[in-house]
Amino acid sequence: MKKKLITKILSISVAGAVALTPVAAFGAQTEENAQTESAEAAEETKEVEDLKIKTETQELTVKNQTGYALTAGELEDAADETEDAKAEDTKTEDTAETTEKAQGKMLTVTGEDGTEHVFKNIDPDSWTEPVIYDEYGFLYIKYENKDKKEEEVAETAEEKEWGESLTMYLLSNVNVREKADKESKSLKVLSTGAEVKGIAVAPGWIKVQADEITGYVYHTYITENKEAADAKVKAEQEAKAQAEAAAAQAAAAQAQQSQNNYDYSQDQGSYQEPAQSAPQEKYEVGRQQYDDCDGSGHGYYEITYSDGSVGYEEY
Repeated sequence: MKKKLITKILSISVAGAVALTPVAAFGAQTEENAQTESAEAAEETKEVEDLKIKTETQELTVKNQTGYALTAGELEDAADETEDAKAEDTKTEDTAETTEKAQGKMLTVTGEDGTEHVFKNIDPDSWTEPVIYDEYGFLYIKYENKDKKEEEVAETAEEKEWGESLTMYLLSNVNVREKADKESKSLKVLSTGAEVKGIAVAPGWIKVQADEITGYVYHTYITENKEAADAKVKAEQEAKAQAEAAAAQAAAAQAQQSQNNYDYSQDQGSYQEPAQSAPQEKYEVGRQQYDDCDGSGHGYYEITYSDGSVGYEEY
């Protein structure tokens, strides 16, 4: 009897130990998972440090909006480019300008994966509130210049082709240029909201296919966001409608004034057949600005006149 009792007690003890083992293991696994998830969450919320650039006069802080760590190297003189510019043509009218640009600084920014991004012909001492950001794998630094005008500089890099084309939309009336260069020949002007296929990217430019042509569009005037493009189209349509309404109102007011003058002459007893007045010259009643539509620094105005006609003026 005593032997049976001891055997039973041992059985219960073993069963209890077996039952508790999975619970303990589960508890340890849960704690491990929690630590892993906590580490991943910390990684996701980790704030990257801003970029520090030491210039000749200051340590400049460039706000980092790339989402990953960057390290700025020392600024270097672009002396080699200066010599190339001089050797190419020392007598042309634009040699002085070319040499001046070549005398800017060169900056190498290194990503956390070791990739180097080179910015050439820059002048960080003239920058205000600079921001560095990533777009399709290329880095850009956006800033305000001494005249408080927003500018940007793109890294120097080779064009990259996309494996698959992207459906993209234009945010303004833009030139599709033959090369990724603001001075390159314009192949065609496409309208705001037009749909194109993006097939490659170069610093500052998106290579597109549209209307049986292939060329380059300046990157700030093209997007994958159709809603943003539609909003631009709507805004332009509303602006045009307001300008046309203003033109019609001005024409009606002028006609009413002519009638009032005629009625007044009758009331004064000096009625005479109204002379055929010379047609009034049209005048401007509305102006819509389209600024720097392809990165060339030039844009145009769409002008609505009193007779309802529309004209364009480049600047």
